[in-house]
Amino acid sequence: MTTLKDVAKRAGVSTATVSYVMNQRTNKVSESVAAKVRKAARELGYQPNMAARALRSNKSNIIGVISEDIATYQVNNIVQGINQEADAQNYHIFLGDLNLNGKIWHDGIQDYGKVFDYRSQIQDKIDIFRTIGVAGIIYAGMHDRDVTGLVQTDIPLVYAYSYTQNEQDYMVDNDNQQVSMEVVKAMIEKGHRRIGLISGPVDSVPAYKRLMGYQTALMNAGLTMDPELIAYGNWSVCAGEKACKKLMELASRPTALFVMNDWMAVGAMKVLKSMGIQIGKDIVLSGFDDIDLCDFVEPSLSSVSLPLAEIGRLAARKVIALANGEKDCTHREELPCKIVERQSFCFTGDGA
Repeated sequence: MTTLKDVAKRAGVSTATVSYVMNQRTNKVSESVAAKVRKAARELGYQPNMAARALRSNKSNIIGVISEDIATYQVNNIVQGINQEADAQNYHIFLGDLNLNGKIWHDGIQDYGKVFDYRSQIQDKIDIFRTIGVAGIIYAGMHDRDVTGLVQTDIPLVYAYSYTQNEQDYMVDNDNQQVSMEVVKAMIEKGHRRIGLISGPVDSVPAYKRLMGYQTALMNAGLTMDPELIAYGNWSVCAGEKACKKLMELASRPTALFVMNDWMAVGAMKVLKSMGIQIGKDIVLSGFDDIDLCDFVEPSLSSVSLPLAEIGRLAARKVIALANGEKDCTHREELPCKIVERQSFCFTGDGA
């Protein structure tokens, strides 16, 4: 195993000089000497023991990331953001993936409550992180939801795309309410007065906040919220189909639909097409999440894009700040989303 002394001998410098370079204290040595040391380290395949370094200095530059499932687009983008910020601040990430996406299905839908069945696996990851001396931990969720009681640790912890009811916890999420208000406001500004809502489950906090955004936009425009125009689903394509059929059976149909996720929106599109209703002309439609499928359905689906990478970057900045002892970190931050307008949301008639 290559040691610090071996690198020093190859580079023709002292072990102290090698230590300065490996610990990125390059103000102690010239750039030419630092380059010589890095070249020797590469040639010898030297890998510094970051855990031992953390124990010696009582300071670590490793962030432990617990991801619910790195294969999902949400977590993938969050981790990308974490990694970008870690690189910018000369930190490294150590990833512990729970691989939960295929494990939490129940009765044809993903039951996120089943994630609590895997608390022992989460604790195993934390134990490993403690062993290698991480500076802090980020928990990256694959669905924006309440995870109170899921993670137990005294290591600095930040929740990304998830949250708890503990006001002392640190969380970074997206703003569901504001962007939902903006979607419905845009529909109203295009002339629509009967705007249908296909909501997520009644016990979902993100669905509740999106409902509040829908209601606020109507109130601001002087419109009354009609309970008949609201149907509920469980985020699935089938739920979107069922909810859309219910709304389209009304004597006075909606001329616009705001659907709380893209999969239910795809289900709604199937129903509208089967009824001969032209999406983007007879009715406008927006989903939520901006998954890749939005560009490939016909017509292309307007949606809400989530700031997933920025959630990851901010979570990393926050956990590094906490690890460095900063006391003024904001406990909860919600980042703005963006409306992505496509063919399903280009209605130009009066919409009355």
